[in-house]
Amino acid sequence: MKIVLAFDKFKGSVTAQLLNEAAQDCLCGLDGITAVSVPVADGGDGTTVVLAANRKGQWVTVPTMGPLLKQDPVAAQYFLCDDCTALIEVAAASGLALLAPEERDVMRATTLGTGMLMRDALERGATSIVLGLGGSATCDAAMGIMCALGAEFLDAEGHHLYPSGESLERIARIETFGIPQTVRDCPITLLTDVDNPLCGERGTAHIFAPQKGASPEQVEQLERGMTHVADIVGTDIANLAGCGAAGGIPALMLHLLNCRLLSGAPFVLAQNRLAEALDGADLVITGEGRLDAQTLMGKAPGCVIKMAQERAIPVAAVCGALAPDFDPVTAGLIAAIAVSDGLPLDEAMDPDGTLMRVSRAIRNLAQDFLRKV
Repeated sequence: MKIVLAFDKFKGSVTAQLLNEAAQDCLCGLDGITAVSVPVADGGDGTTVVLAANRKGQWVTVPTMGPLLKQDPVAAQYFLCDDCTALIEVAAASGLALLAPEERDVMRATTLGTGMLMRDALERGATSIVLGLGGSATCDAAMGIMCALGAEFLDAEGHHLYPSGESLERIARIETFGIPQTVRDCPITLLTDVDNPLCGERGTAHIFAPQKGASPEQVEQLERGMTHVADIVGTDIANLAGCGAAGGIPALMLHLLNCRLLSGAPFVLAQNRLAEALDGADLVITGEGRLDAQTLMGKAPGCVIKMAQERAIPVAAVCGALAPDFDPVTAGLIAAIAVSDGLPLDEAMDPDGTLMRVSRAIRNLAQDFLRKV
C-alpha cells in the first residue's frame, strides 16, 4: 500500500519539512506500506524552505531591516538556486513573528527589509524571484520594497515619505527613475495564500490590519490609503483577488515591476510534483496546525484534498486543532484527527510533543486503513 504524506507547517510549532520527515519515519518498518513524503506550502511563511528542498542552490543570510525602524537588524535568509532563481519570503525580514505582540505597529511597519533581500539577490546574480507573501507584519502596499529597489514616494510638497501604512494616503507622486533596469526586467512571481482584494470589507485593512495591531481608527486610515493607492495605479486593482495579501504588497509591485500574482498552493504543489507522487497512491494524509473553513479556500491541505479526490484517492488529515466550522465529512475526509485539542497552549505548541503526537496518529491511521483493505 502506497501512502502519500503531504503536510504543511503547524504554525508556530513545527515546520512542514520536519512534519513530513517524522511522518515518513513513523511508517518505516510497517509491513506492506510504502510512504512517500511531499512537504507542501501555500505562499505563507515556510514556503521558501519547502520549495528549496527540491532545488539545488545555497542559503544566503543577510543582515537586514526588520518590520520596524527601531528594531535591531535581523539576520534573514533566502535561497539562491543554481538556475539563478531567488526564493524569498516576506516573513523572513518583515514578518509578524519578528515582533512581540506588544511591539506590533502596523502603521509604521515597513517592507524595506524584504526589498533589501530582493536587492541582495539581484546583486548576487538572480535573474528571477519567487516571493512568498504570507506572515507579514505590514500594511504598506509594498512601499518599503519599492523604496529598497530604487523608487521614491513624495507628498504634495515634494517631501520624501517614509514607506509605511500611515504614509499611503499622502502619496502624491512616485519617482521610478532610480529603479535599475535589472530590477525592471526581473520576472517576479508573487505567491499568495489568501484571495482577499486590496480594498473593501474583505480588503487587507479590514481583515488583516487588526491582527497586526491596528485600532478601528487606524483600520479606516489604512483603508483610505489602500483606496488612494488603487486610484494611483489606475486599474481595477482594488478588487483583484489576492491583491490584499501581505498588507497589499501586490498593488504597487504589479504596477511598477514585472510581476505576476499566483495562488501559492497550486504553484508549490506543481513545483514539488505532488501529482506524480499521487500516481498509484492508496491513501493520502495531509494536515496543518488548524483545519478550518479557510483550509478549503486555497490553503495547501485543501489543494491536496482536492487533487486526491479528483483521483478517487481516500484522504485523511492530522492537525493540531479542528475548528468548529470544519466538517471532515463535507470536506471529503475519511478521518480527521486533532492531536492537540484540549492541551495547554505551551504543551500544544511544543515541537517535540507535537511530532510525537502526529507520528502516533499517522501510524494508527495507516494501520487501521491497512486492516480495512
